[in-house]
Amino acid sequence: MQPKYTTAQWEQFSPALDGLAGRTVAMAKAVLVNGDRPVDVAQAHASSRQNVYAAVKKVQTVLEKNGADALVPVMVWLPPELAKQVQEMAKPYETPAKKTRGKKKTA
Repeated sequence: MQPKYTTAQWEQFSPALDGLAGRTVAMAKAVLVNGDRPVDVAQAHASSRQNVYAAVKKVQTVLEKNGADALVPVMVWLPPELAKQVQEMAKPYETPAKKTRGKKKTA
C-alpha cells in the first residue's frame, strides 16, 4: 500500500489518538505510515484483516476530524519552468517515504 501520512504528520496528530487502544494505533500506523499490507499487519499482530481495516478506519476518522487530511497529493506533468515553481512551493512539506520492500537502507 502507498503510505497516506508521513511520520511527521503522524507524530503531529498522535495526541488525538490517545483514547484509542495501543494495538489499534500500531496496526493503523503500519498501514497508513509504513505502507504495510493489511494482510501482513494482521499476521504480525496475530489478528484478522478485518480487524486491521477496522483499526485503520477508526484511526482515519480521528485523524480527519483533527485536520490531518488538510494536504492532498498532486501528480501532474508540467513544463520545466512551471515544475520548478511547484517544487519550490512544495519544499516546506514533507512527502511520505516510499516503502522499499526487500531493500536494505545504507547509511
